[in-house]
Parts: sequence; C-alpha cells; structure tokens
Amino acid sequence: MKRIVTLLLVLNLGLLVYFNLEHILPSTPSVKRAEIMPEKIQLPTAQEIAAMPRPVVNLTAAPPPTGCYQWGVFSSERIAAAEATAQKLGLSATLQEQIPMQARRFWIYRPPFKTAEEAEAKAAELKALGVEYLQVVQEPKWKNAISFGVFADESRANTLLNELKAKGVSNVEKALRNQGGSYSSLLFTNLTADHVAALQQLKPSFAEAKLEAVACQ
Repeated sequence: MKRIVTLLLVLNLGLLVYFNLEHILPSTPSVKRAEIMPEKIQLPTAQEIAAMPRPVVNLTAAPPPTGCYQWGVFSSERIAAAEATAQKLGLSATLQEQIPMQARRFWIYRPPFKTAEEAEAKAAELKALGVEYLQVVQEPKWKNAISFGVFADESRANTLLNELKAKGVSNVEKALRNQGGSYSSLLFTNLTADHVAALQQLKPSFAEAKLEAVACQ
C-alpha cells in the first residue's frame, strides 16, 4: 500500500513539473533587431567636422645638412671686404693665414673691357664658342675683365689656357694673382647648400677667390 501511495505521489509531482516547466526554467529572451531607418540618419555638418579633435602631428623639419668650406685666398687689401660680405650674409668664419706657396693662384682671364656692355657682349660670344664657365669681373681693380678660372695647380691653368685658344678665344692670359705680400682665407664650418650658392654668386666681385669643400676638423 505504501508503495502505491509513493508511486502516485511521484507521478503527481512529475506531472506538476511537466505542466509548469515554462515557469520553472527561464526562457531564451527574444531579441528584436533594430530597424534601420535611413530617413533618421543625420550626417555631421561642416562646422561639426571642423570642431572635431584632430591628432597632433609633429611637422618639425630636420635641420639642413651643413659642411665645412674654405673661401680664399685673399690679399691683405681684400680680406676685409670678404669678411664684411660674409657677415652681411649672416655667416661667421675663422680667418686663416696662408703661407706663400698655399696662397699662389694662377688666373686665366681676358683683360678688362672699357664698359660693362662690351664685356657682356664678349661673354655671350664666348659662350657661343662653347666656353662653359666664365664670369664678368666686378672687382674694382679688374672690373669688366672676363675670368675663366683660378687654380692652385699651374698645370690645370695651362690646360685651360690651351683649351680656350683651341676654341678660338683670343687675348686670353695667365697671371699669378697672389704674388708677394700676406694672404688669408676664410674657413666656414656650418655652411648649408643655400649658403654655398650665395657665396658662389659673389664670384664676379671676388675673382681671385675659390670656394672649396674641406674636411671638418
């Protein structure tokens, strides 16, 4: 009898659980997908875009490369003018005295014309003959001369002299520009490419000088 009662009790409990299962166990929640409504999408205005924070970018440019150059040689009468010109360009230089052999420079040139117009006309004529490098000199003592080059090596000066004569250039001469007296050059230790270009443009005013790259000490 007890077994029958126990069995009925278990059976009733099982039926009770079965019919109330959805209340006993949690059901999986239903997820309703959000509906995309294009008419409610709003694009930001130009003012809002401008007001948005922007990342900070370091645009600091790297400093231009520099090098060491020697400009010279200058006689004692010309060195002051060279120093003053360098200072006008905002350049600082170290004055270096040259011993006589270092100061020697061989200059290939055409003697001065009476006027700048004559010198410029002759320069144009020489360029038509194929002379690639020449300068009309503005230095007071040699004003309106035509310079073809200044060399420390006399053999290179002779080679240029012969080449010019072979091209039909007449009245061209070679001279030792820095003979006797004391001579100096200017040493620059931080020239940029722009500085080099600025000094090279001074060649007509300083025909006797040459700008050369040197090893930095």
